[in-house]
Amino acid sequence: MRPTPATIACLTDFGTQDAYVGIMKGVIARSGVDAHFLDLTHEIPPGDIRQASFRLWQAAPYLPDDTLYLAVVDPGVGTDRRGVALAWERARAVGPDNGLFTLLQERLGPARAVELPSPTTRALHSTFHGRDVFAPAAAALAQGAALSELGPEIDDLVRLPPERLEILNPPGIRGEALFTDRFGNWVTSIGVLEFQPEHLVLSPWVRGVKGTKLPAANLAAILPDGRAVPLRRTFGEAAPGEALAYIGSDGLLELAINQGRAADLLPITPGAPILLVSRG
Repeated sequence: MRPTPATIACLTDFGTQDAYVGIMKGVIARSGVDAHFLDLTHEIPPGDIRQASFRLWQAAPYLPDDTLYLAVVDPGVGTDRRGVALAWERARAVGPDNGLFTLLQERLGPARAVELPSPTTRALHSTFHGRDVFAPAAAALAQGAALSELGPEIDDLVRLPPERLEILNPPGIRGEALFTDRFGNWVTSIGVLEFQPEHLVLSPWVRGVKGTKLPAANLAAILPDGRAVPLRRTFGEAAPGEALAYIGSDGLLELAINQGRAADLLPITPGAPILLVSRG
């Protein structure tokens, strides 16, 4: 029997206005599980599976061993999409099989997976599989159930298309705008980046892309309208109201307006191409 996990990490698009998150936790608590709940976020834009997948990737390095991820961003609830449970050597996850766990597998490696049984008659027409399917499955795992006890093994998990990340010649990197954070900064797929004395080094977070390095001086992000936004090390290097590119805390290139909102002021939409190049 596995020990009770130290942490059940919850991520949803439910928000905090309604009781849905608390109800899921209540289902688990009623099972007698003794675990700490960690709320990663419940403010994923409704149905935004790609951003949810990214947030799991973002959080994973900072969570304890044996974390159990309860992730529910489920625009296909009530359809024939599967519910799944996943296991790695030091983590487990429960949620819908809609690509939600794509980047967590990039971070932790391939997972063993099982298909959860179809909802009971009580939940057959429910739109709340977080309560009726995923929370009970998470409770069972937290109480020591083996993955194989939850359902038959599968090897065809749904995966999201990879984020754009290309190495260019002459030297440069092409990526895409992913989404904005609550400060209005654009997060891009260009990374993971690290400054070294003479170069900016790329160690890709997207599988199948080779690393590269660019001269550290005079780098700029090129926006879809051709505007060049200089790469800065800190916000303090840009004047108030000035656009800048910088390396965010996850090592990905981000775009901002110092003391403003890039989401409102820069001509960028999700999926828009972004280049990182040297301006000579």
